Amino acid sequence: MDWLCDASFASRALNVTVTEVPLNAQVRDGWFKLYLSDIGLLSALYGTETKGLLYSGRLKGNAKGGLYENLIAGVLDRKGIPLYYFKSEDGAREVEFAIERDGGIVPVEVKASNGATISLNEALENPQVPYGYKFIDGNVGVSGKKITLPHYMAMFI
Repeated sequence: MDWLCDASFASRALNVTVTEVPLNAQVRDGWFKLYLSDIGLLSALYGTETKGLLYSGRLKGNAKGGLYENLIAGVLDRKGIPLYYFKSEDGAREVEFAIERDGGIVPVEVKASNGATISLNEALENPQVPYGYKFIDGNVGVSGKKITLPHYMAMFI
């Protein structure tokens, strides 16, 4: 896995169970997610039937969510943003990415559509979290500390 990351074929997101600055001091040893650097290769690995569903806009479920999460991971990595994700000790809550910004931690939730964000909403209740992003297959919006953006706008954060 180190070779894949060093060769830029993959990126590793490290797990943190506490959203406090600095994130690299909160890393949970041995826990990580691995993302392919090329979203086209990832979709090819799913096979031709899944690719057909993706291209026609009929893909649903975890496969679609995984593709979008991988897409956002690639954008953040290419921007030089270290990849961390938050998962509570008991596994009940997970936010796809956590970024150090503006003196605090900015949670980033990725949705394949415009679904509920229970984990993000809970993270935004923390006064040390200045704001959070929700990337969706939809339009721009702001609700309190939650900034909702279409997936393609990840390059602008």
